[in-house]
Amino acid sequence: MSTYSTQDKFFSPALRTRFGRVTLYIAILSFLTHLILCFIHPFIPALRDAKLLASPINAIYTPFSFLLVYEAYLLLYYLPKSTSVYIGKQYEIISLILIRGIFKDITYLDLGMNSQDPAKAKLWFDLITVLLVFGLIYLFNRMSRKTPIQVISADIAQFISAKKRLSVILLYTSILLAGYSLINWILHVTSYSDIQTALDINSIFFDHFFTLLIISDVIILLVSLFHTDDYALIIRNSGFVISTILLKLSFAATGLMEQILILAGVLFGVSIYALANLYSNLKETPGPDQKG
Repeated sequence: MSTYSTQDKFFSPALRTRFGRVTLYIAILSFLTHLILCFIHPFIPALRDAKLLASPINAIYTPFSFLLVYEAYLLLYYLPKSTSVYIGKQYEIISLILIRGIFKDITYLDLGMNSQDPAKAKLWFDLITVLLVFGLIYLFNRMSRKTPIQVISADIAQFISAKKRLSVILLYTSILLAGYSLINWILHVTSYSDIQTALDINSIFFDHFFTLLIISDVIILLVSLFHTDDYALIIRNSGFVISTILLKLSFAATGLMEQILILAGVLFGVSIYALANLYSNLKETPGPDQKG
């Protein structure tokens, strides 16, 4: 099977619709399963101390995990179509991971007035970060819609073909990574040694997934050099690499540094995109020497 037929097969609009619908059904089923476990876990010794089953509110965590998988697919789906939409999907994924974490952590809080529970401060930081990231994503998407549609020249067509190949490679690699993560998850769960870690899939999938995205961003940057010498585009794509690296580092960060890295990553990407657009508009505007 050729790369192009694979691209058409796995990234067609029809498959995207079907995959989205199946994901929604699985998310609903997982939510109901998690909800049931929340009510029966006191009667199962191995699950009795699992924090993620302590409250029905925590059940919202599980369907979000499947929705994130669909968002990861959409990211690969849009990669050949638009680099800016592809980057925007990265920001959407990190915001959904933050929201999912809030659903997980919100029931662990010590709500006493004199409590010094650090989880309370983390909750406020997460809520503020979600709002700010959502606002930045809005600005990013608004700018991407105002970007003029380029004429598909031979160079641009070759660049799109290269991104199609890259999306297929990333799809296969992500499937392998998901399989590895699932095996890791099952081993943790069956051992019952650390069920809380086992149920937190950030560290066993999305951390590695963002490493793949960094590699993808670098490849996009390098391939673009074969097809353009546009300074603004080179700076923009380089900035996107830095943005993704900052988001990747947030997975290993603790305390307030996690939110700072997320905000810095998204803000840097949005800023570099805005400046690149301004620079491109400047080139299109004739100067005094070019008039008449």
